[in-house]
Amino acid sequence: MKQTSLTPKQQAKYDDALEVLRLVRKGTSFSHATKMVGINSATVKKKIGNAITKKNNRIIAKKKDSLLRTLKIYENGKEVFITVKGTANAKKIARYHSALGRRIDRNDKNALSSFDTITDAKGHIHHFEINLDPILSVLQSKEEPPFFSIYKVRQ
Repeated sequence: MKQTSLTPKQQAKYDDALEVLRLVRKGTSFSHATKMVGINSATVKKKIGNAITKKNNRIIAKKKDSLLRTLKIYENGKEVFITVKGTANAKKIARYHSALGRRIDRNDKNALSSFDTITDAKGHIHHFEINLDPILSVLQSKEEPPFFSIYKVRQ
């Protein structure tokens, strides 16, 4: 499925289908996962049909897929979103974020050392930011959303 040509509504359905796939991989039944996410099972099959299969009369997720996912990485001191193809690339980005958490939370200086590059769905090579200072600058520059109370403040 070519993600760049999707309308916002189609993208939302695709993202919901990916969420169903994630839940099924974690052990939730397909029918329960579709109900949890609030998406029709036929829509899920249409969007990610090649990532699921039937075994013993149950729909299960294949271990690997070639679906497109748009995920966030840090590159050249910036937060960028790249579209990657397949489970392996998505897992690599997930491991990067996990290692980034270890680097920030536990000051594990070697946590990011094994990350170098990743290739996006179009074949472009992206370099993972492994220097913590630019990442922290990006994180600190993000504004926290203001808190709006629905209640009147009593004085």
